[in-house]
Amino acid sequence: MSKKIKILFTIPNFKTAGSQFVLLAIYNKLDRNLFSPSILVEKFPDDFPIKIPKTEQHYILQKGKTISKINNLAKFLIKEQIEILHSWDYKSTSIEAFACKRAGVKYIYTKKNNAWSKRWFAKSFLSKHIIYNNPDMLDRFFSSYWLKSKVTFIPHGVDTMMFKPKEKKINPANFIMGCIGVLGENKNQLFILKALVNLPKNISVEFYGKADEVYLNKMKLYINSNNLQSRVSFNGFIDNKEIPTVMQRFDMLVLASKNEGLPLCLIEAMACGVPVLSSDSGGGARYIVGDGEGGFVFKNEEDYIKKVLQLQNEPTVLINLSKKGIKRVKQLFSLEKEVSSYEKIYKNLLI
Repeated sequence: MSKKIKILFTIPNFKTAGSQFVLLAIYNKLDRNLFSPSILVEKFPDDFPIKIPKTEQHYILQKGKTISKINNLAKFLIKEQIEILHSWDYKSTSIEAFACKRAGVKYIYTKKNNAWSKRWFAKSFLSKHIIYNNPDMLDRFFSSYWLKSKVTFIPHGVDTMMFKPKEKKINPANFIMGCIGVLGENKNQLFILKALVNLPKNISVEFYGKADEVYLNKMKLYINSNNLQSRVSFNGFIDNKEIPTVMQRFDMLVLASKNEGLPLCLIEAMACGVPVLSSDSGGGARYIVGDGEGGFVFKNEEDYIKKVLQLQNEPTVLINLSKKGIKRVKQLFSLEKEVSSYEKIYKNLLI
């Protein structure tokens, strides 16, 4: 083992990849006395965050057949003397795993989404270790004899110095629901609009995030058809550092996704003292909110409407959820806890 462990993080890009903020948080918090990290992107190398030194930015132009891609990556790993490759790639390809085998590098990846197939099993079988961030994944994906001994559950963590509560007055007469994330089919924001029709007119919703234009047009058509213009706002993409300030304005954050791993926005909102309502989109939301500790998981539209009205009309419930959510994040979802867990795995891999 070298004096500092050379670890390479891989991610498709910093333009569209959803894991970029989780990866950057870990990258920035790693103990530089023990680790020497760098990051490799698959495309869009011009979009590296400014704070990452040029010497820690890598890009390989991968063309040709799979075997060529494996060989190119293996040569790069050997040249850079990488000891651990930690993949944040959302795809099921095993190119990185085979390259690491060839270069004598420890290969690990973090499982974030709910996709699974024979290719995912192969990728998992070839890996040295796997981190999953939704507790339900253990039974769904990693219960086989070949995998169960090399997996670790590490939930997302948030920087509680950045995501923190701000004192505000509760005003049921002007109740603001917030939704942060890509506007698209999977995030299911149309559900929120359809439910809004059956909620009091003093409840409004603010959307933040990049939009799929086709889906955005569907939403706008529904808004116009149901006279919701004064109750809905689209605020576009916001930088990660702006999210706490935006969240602190919400009375409640809602996530209506059809499919999620462990939704980071729920943890961020709870850290800001904002109660959350989430669909049961893969089990992660249930783990985050616990037994009413920071919010609720709703079953259907009727249940959703009932819970929104409860939060609007019962300030004591809102305040109680806020306090419980802040406490739960500090106990289970702090960035320090997440980074410490990853550092332990990195060190154990090289023993």
